[in-house]
Amino acid sequence: MLSKIIMWGALTLAASALLFGVWLRIWPNVENGKKLTEQNCGFCHDLTSNQKNKQGPFLWGVVNRVPGSVQYGYSTAFLTAVGDKSFVWDDDHLKLFITNPAAFIPKNRMSSPDASHPKIFKGIESAANRRDIIAYLNTLK
Repeated sequence: MLSKIIMWGALTLAASALLFGVWLRIWPNVENGKKLTEQNCGFCHDLTSNQKNKQGPFLWGVVNRVPGSVQYGYSTAFLTAVGDKSFVWDDDHLKLFITNPAAFIPKNRMSSPDASHPKIFKGIESAANRRDIIAYLNTLK
């Protein structure tokens, strides 16, 4: 009898731990988003309120900003693509771009091999990581 109680207790504990882990990944983790943004975007984009352009335009205030609206030397491919789409960088558009920038804006500099661009960004595969990055970008205001 005691072994059944221990077994059911262990199973309940394991199931609770699993559900708690899933529960944690349902909600965005801004701290993880900050780390991922710094690792994946910070090399080329300023993430601070200084709003300085680097190899790419600064990302401070990017959420709900019109693409191409910052003083920066955007590529013709970028300006053509965003001009044709007419949108703002809301959560949905950021998700599409962060998933696969080359598909969302073909021939953009950050996802195209180019000697002037030191790091190629192919996108973020993990939906949870994309959600965390977008949650962090929402704090940059």
